Amino acid sequence: MRSGKSFVFLLFVLILGMKSAALGQEPLFKEYPIVVIQELDVPSGNPAPATTVSQMAERIVNQLQRYSQKFNLFEAVVKEGGKEIPADKKVLLIKGTVKEFTQPTLRRRIGRSLIPGGEFTGSAAFSAHYQFIDRESGKVVYETDLRTTSTGSNDTVEYAMERNGEALAKLITKYKGK
Repeated sequence: MRSGKSFVFLLFVLILGMKSAALGQEPLFKEYPIVVIQELDVPSGNPAPATTVSQMAERIVNQLQRYSQKFNLFEAVVKEGGKEIPADKKVLLIKGTVKEFTQPTLRRRIGRSLIPGGEFTGSAAFSAHYQFIDRESGKVVYETDLRTTSTGSNDTVEYAMERNGEALAKLITKYKGK
């Protein structure tokens, strides 16, 4: 009986220790008041059209501005080449590379409709590799891959791109400490 209580106590201490270690971690993007989004790169051989880079950068800017207003994340969220940025402010630069650009197809939609609950999933997908760079030093602060798909009646790659921009905004919100 005694060893069972010791095990529970040890488990409790271990869980509290992990939680305090996670909470004690400094947020990655806390010191950046301004974020600049570059147009995404599209590697040769990728089926994404040339307009994708500009569209995705706009979607990221829109989603980040929306989250920034809601959670007070940044003083400014701009697309590269947009408005002037004060030289005395730390700037987080976001670069991306398109990894996947999958158009919806009727064949995939029919296949998914045969799976219970599959009719709610889309067949379009968008994936990108993102790098978060300290503009002053050029050092990569963080990098990640994000893949999103369309949903049900919104089965377009544009909707998958919109969801990717929102996923990026949520990730930044998490690492900004909000």
